[in-house]
Amino acid sequence: MLKNKLFWLFSVLVFFFFLLSYRLSETPMGLTADESAFGTNAALLSRTGYDENGVFMPLFVNSINKSDWRQPWSQYYITLFFKIFGISIYNLRLSSVILILFSGYLLYRLMNSLLGWRYATLSMVLFFTTPIIFLQSHLGLDNIMPLPFVLIWLLNLNNYRLFPKPKFLIFAGLSLGASFYSYKGMRAVVPVWTILTFIYILFLNYRPKIKLFKLFSDTLPFVLTIIPFFIAIFPISQAYPGAIFGGARPKFTNLYDLLYAYLSHYDLTFLYIRGDDLLFHSTKFHGMVLLSTLPLFVLGFIHSIKLKKFWTFLVLTYFSGPLLFGLVDSVHRASRIIAVIPVYIIICILGTNLLLTKIKRGKYFFFSLIFLFIINFLDFTHYYWFSYPKFTENIFGNMERSVSYQVFSYESQKRNLKPYVDKEIYESFFDAISFTAPSTLVPKDELPPTGSIYLTYHDGDLEGFTKLNVAIPQFRIYTNP
Repeated sequence: MLKNKLFWLFSVLVFFFFLLSYRLSETPMGLTADESAFGTNAALLSRTGYDENGVFMPLFVNSINKSDWRQPWSQYYITLFFKIFGISIYNLRLSSVILILFSGYLLYRLMNSLLGWRYATLSMVLFFTTPIIFLQSHLGLDNIMPLPFVLIWLLNLNNYRLFPKPKFLIFAGLSLGASFYSYKGMRAVVPVWTILTFIYILFLNYRPKIKLFKLFSDTLPFVLTIIPFFIAIFPISQAYPGAIFGGARPKFTNLYDLLYAYLSHYDLTFLYIRGDDLLFHSTKFHGMVLLSTLPLFVLGFIHSIKLKKFWTFLVLTYFSGPLLFGLVDSVHRASRIIAVIPVYIIICILGTNLLLTKIKRGKYFFFSLIFLFIINFLDFTHYYWFSYPKFTENIFGNMERSVSYQVFSYESQKRNLKPYVDKEIYESFFDAISFTAPSTLVPKDELPPTGSIYLTYHDGDLEGFTKLNVAIPQFRIYTNP
């Protein structure tokens, strides 16, 4: 039995490592501005400890012309990844694959405790094949960073349910509190889940004639652990203005707008057909989750209501996640609410359990769903791997410029000339990969000094410069020794 468990766990993780890594650099064909910002600062921090602004080991990194803040967990995770495995575009995205695989393992641990290792293995398969998860595995972004924190939170709440020891509440508080700083979207989720957790702990400890003081004191390990994360908002906001809420300060306009934003996250066309409003995070033909999982979710939802206790808590977790998204006007943004995906998968697995153990001839229906699931997933991956890159090149760009920077770096080192780059074509991450120190930017209508090598879009004679006879995409290289 143990050998089977380990074999299937290892096999699924290895299989999906290669599947998620397939065409990692080609799909999508280019980098987003946020990817470039994370990669640039991870490269700089891993080499020197200083970010792009010359700040030593900042909690938050101010980037993209100081218009946005990099969240600390993702920024330093990628920094550590670069430190260990090297700085490259591939490793930037590979860091997301590894994080998703780790999250899948945590989901396995939770499901193993709830329904056994076979269902736990199946939960990993559903998790890794979920479109929004698959898409994010190919992006070096922070949208997926809440996943391990949320799963550790749920794991410890389940452990507390089984073994009511204060340490599990402390771990749950630490993990949920830390998730507040993992991604901006969690600013609206964590307060709701904190209140929900508090109520759930009261429920677990309630018994007739218990004194209120004793009942509430049982919540203290969780409360006292998570409160500092909220208190920290004030000093952090002073030290890093805009890093917590940025341009999305919560505001209440009216109840209808709040409900519209909330209910939009359960719009069936959004969930199962169209996906995220932004093409960065959706194919527009495949939803946030696979359509073939809908029957399993419905069955799991019905069964969870009957089972009550922890299952009801999980359902409430799923449906309460986007409750406050109306305060920041977030509608149809799957990439912002990825934190609910593990709970969605858990409910689907509960539906699978009901189908296989409680419903007559449920196995036939289950195998029919497997057939539909395979078709659904193959259709998604085929489109995503081979059609999506072409249709999104206009928004992602491509990696051709990285080749230009590599040749530029080689020529610079070969000739021992200081690198200068035309400000209008500067790509910070490509530059960070190619050089240990950032290149000097050259404003429009200016030229670098003597002793320089110059990367520019200009194609013609430049006074005092010699054009190198090297073939590179899009740009030209000039020298002025």
